Amino acid sequence: MHCGKCTCPKDLPYCICGAKKIGKIINKKPIEATKKEEEENSRSKSAKLRILEKI
Repeated sequence: MHCGKCTCPKDLPYCICGAKKIGKIINKKPIEATKKEEEENSRSKSAKLRILEKI
């Protein structure tokens, strides 16, 4: 998805299939609403923020 669809074997040191990266993931886990935000805004319970830096 964000890293392209590389079909190279994992034991190769670099990609030879020509897949291009679209972006880089900034945070490992999604940022979720706090308890206070959930109390004030009930729709924020399902919100998750993910950050991708475009290359």
